[in-house]
Amino acid sequence: MTPEPRVIICTGSPGNGRDDLLYQMREHATFNYHHLFEYIVNEARFDDTNLTKLNILDFYDSSPQRMQTYHKAAIHKITQEIDRRPGDHIISTPLHFEWKGNRFQGLYEDEIQALKPDAIIIIFDDILRVRDRLSHDAQWQGHTFTLGEIANWRREEISLAYNHAKLFTPRPEVQLVAYENGPELLQDVIWSHGREKVYLSHPITGENEVMLNNIHEFGKTLSEYYVVFDPYMIKDWNTVEAWRRTVNAAIVAGEPRPNKLNFTMEYKTGAIREEIDALELEASIKNLRFQIIDTDYKLIENSAMVVVYHPRAAISAGVMCEMVYAKALGKMVYVYYPYEPSPFFEWYATRIFSEEDELRDFLIKNSKVTGQTPLDIYTGNAPRNS
Repeated sequence: MTPEPRVIICTGSPGNGRDDLLYQMREHATFNYHHLFEYIVNEARFDDTNLTKLNILDFYDSSPQRMQTYHKAAIHKITQEIDRRPGDHIISTPLHFEWKGNRFQGLYEDEIQALKPDAIIIIFDDILRVRDRLSHDAQWQGHTFTLGEIANWRREEISLAYNHAKLFTPRPEVQLVAYENGPELLQDVIWSHGREKVYLSHPITGENEVMLNNIHEFGKTLSEYYVVFDPYMIKDWNTVEAWRRTVNAAIVAGEPRPNKLNFTMEYKTGAIREEIDALELEASIKNLRFQIIDTDYKLIENSAMVVVYHPRAAISAGVMCEMVYAKALGKMVYVYYPYEPSPFFEWYATRIFSEEDELRDFLIKNSKVTGQTPLDIYTGNAPRNS
């Protein structure tokens, strides 16, 4: 019997590198790829209308009824192809964008309901790299976007994804994937092959790149057994932390707040020197901070457990908050901490390991891939065979 086709809506506001990751993933995975923009262009062509990346935004604004007709015809064509073709189907589209002061949706409620997604995956990137992409994209380069606008787009995108998921019972899975993870994590999220999802909690504020890379490498050693979410791959952290350090240094020195932020953004592909106007950054920084926390908490909600990697003695406030949140959700919290813990730190940990290798071995031994989950140890259930 042919298995039911699986439908994944892969979203992300413009400039976040959504299709870039999907194109890269196609080199290593087989799936049916549906780029909604291309379907809309084809439907318009049947109506003797020539839509391109250069004029489609104005067409959304000037001819909303015709655009809606093309839009719904495109969705109908995609649903027909889903019914005909076996395998996994990925639909790529933003859920929210703005043009000339107007707000538009990439998918409406009735269209989401017609697609009946099994999962909605939001691809997002840091706001500096998003702005750089938009400035080089023929579709958007005529407009200068503020960091605040880009942050708001992302907030609306995530909110819409979760609202759309509420249309279904049971709800489809909603996942967030930071662009910096590359296509590998996106592929792991879609095809987990029985691996549970794990949130890797660790100190970020005040840590150097060497330590952060060491922590990320620890997460990679678990990737054969778990799908690992590392919050440091959300690169907005770098911007927020660079601004915090710069402002605090000025306060300590008794100097006025700086009017520019100059710092180096570290990416997997290399370092980029950034200069940001302080007024523009301050207009978006609070929104950015809230989004970072909200995203981290959503990743914890989506994970089976939290693994804390805490190699320094001084407890990170962020890590402590994540442990408290995870325990409130009934998640297991496994900790590497090579020092004597405080009572509060110990209270919110399910188990603390003083050796890194001991934690790694425990997690590997008790993964679903190797036959038993950590929860089984405490319930007395027999190891699983799956």
